Amino acid sequence: MKLLITAPIILLMLASCGGQSVEFIVGGQGALHLVNNLKNIESCEAYRIDDSYPGESEVVFDKKIHGYGVISDPVNLDLPDRVLLSQALVDSKTYFHYSEPIDCLFRPGVAFRFSDASNELNLLICFSCNELEYFLAGEKVGGSYFRSVKIKELAKKLFPDDPSIQSLK
Repeated sequence: MKLLITAPIILLMLASCGGQSVEFIVGGQGALHLVNNLKNIESCEAYRIDDSYPGESEVVFDKKIHGYGVISDPVNLDLPDRVLLSQALVDSKTYFHYSEPIDCLFRPGVAFRFSDASNELNLLICFSCNELEYFLAGEKVGGSYFRSVKIKELAKKLFPDDPSIQSLK
């Protein structure tokens, strides 16, 4: 009985980042379930998002994700890419927090959309700030700064003809 009580506590401690669990960072249990099961969900797509500064681009976008213009068709992630992304997103070492927020305007360059029969989770990633934000049912539910070479490598693989994405360091 003691093991049944302590095991969840140990798991929660291992999955924490600066006092915040991965579950909290991604936006709760429902969001974490989607992220943890990318290989099994109905849809897992990536979009290239316009990462211009506000007012810098005069393009009018037909499609937007959380106010950011979409500049590509969706790219469906295959099973190995889903597994790689899921592993990166549930790894507590992916996330970190600054004691003071950095002076960087969030301008996402890539968005991921994960959906199953009842939920749609969007993940917007800003490579300039190394920051990501999670949206569930249209509302921001989580976010953090991140350090993950895997996420950058995946973006480069998914958008091979995009010079901005290919120049990521």
